[in-house]
Amino acid sequence: MPSTQVTPFQIQVPDSVLDDLRARLQAARPATPAILDGGETPELIERIEGLLAYWRDGYDWRAEERRLNKFPQFRATVDGVGLHFLHVRGSGPDPLPLLLTNGWPSSFVEYLAVLEPLTEAGFSVVVPALPGLGFSDRCLDLPLSRSGLADLFNQLMVDVLGYRHYVAHGDDIGGRVVSRLGIHHSADVRAIQTANWFTLPTPDEVLDDAALAYDAAGTQWDQTHGAYAHVQETRPQTLTYALNDSPTGLAAWILEKFLTWSDPATRTGLSDDDLLTTVMIYWCTQTIGSSMRLYALQDQPRDEFGPVLVPASVLVPNEPDLPAPPESALRRAYPQLFRHRELTRGGHFLALESPETFVDEVTAAFADYLPRR
Repeated sequence: MPSTQVTPFQIQVPDSVLDDLRARLQAARPATPAILDGGETPELIERIEGLLAYWRDGYDWRAEERRLNKFPQFRATVDGVGLHFLHVRGSGPDPLPLLLTNGWPSSFVEYLAVLEPLTEAGFSVVVPALPGLGFSDRCLDLPLSRSGLADLFNQLMVDVLGYRHYVAHGDDIGGRVVSRLGIHHSADVRAIQTANWFTLPTPDEVLDDAALAYDAAGTQWDQTHGAYAHVQETRPQTLTYALNDSPTGLAAWILEKFLTWSDPATRTGLSDDDLLTTVMIYWCTQTIGSSMRLYALQDQPRDEFGPVLVPASVLVPNEPDLPAPPESALRRAYPQLFRHRELTRGGHFLALESPETFVDEVTAAFADYLPRR
């Protein structure tokens, strides 16, 4: 039996918060003239400007709030941490529990379009919000590492929801969390699939040429694209002052990631409402600062590396400029790697960009664990 009370949850943003936001958007100072000497393209700025205009003049939060509240949402306190999560039960007599966990700057909105097809495929889906994000506790007084997040999510699945075994898929930071489920909770998680971020071989191993080339490409990516992470890791509080006070600043900081990390072929399909609803969750909960702590808080060295002890699938989305890890290195970190897929369509936010592809990949990864029909 679950050991912690699970409480139904509904999103109800006060009118005062929306009135304040409306006033701030109307009074926002435009970022002109545009500075295009960096990495932003005119097309990117045009899309962000269009989204900001829609947020100010056409976006309907109350309609979005009603849409979100149609999904079964809950809160539970797990090891002293209040977690917000979706729990959508699957069809059939014995659906397979599936944990889905996102990263930054995303939210559970990323997975809304895949919930129904996944439950129809035989999964019961649990989507927790990372501590510090959205409607979970901010946890500003807790030093939560990736391994600590894995501990919390395992307790949610096993101790709170009562699932004896489950499978897990994670994107971005969530990918590192589910990898640590495979390191520390192999008795409970049957198999994992990770995307975007991966566990590495132990540092004392001699890397082959492919792994060395991947390391070099990763360093180049960090130098070109990684300034956001360096700021969030080293100066999160000073950045929080700006982003927590300015809705246009917050939106630009978040939207740039969605619009540059997604596959150019699927980027145009990103819904304006989905993008702005994700921004709204950060704004209304004032969690941009606490979300950035995920970059400042790191695992201890013993928890940073593999091996992952459960069967693992690795999904490499088609994300612009991001180097793909060589299979040789993955097989050292994931000794039971049974599936390695490099996608040609769909980027960092795969479930949002191409829901059909996401459902196909998750179903294929965990097909051997689904109940027979």
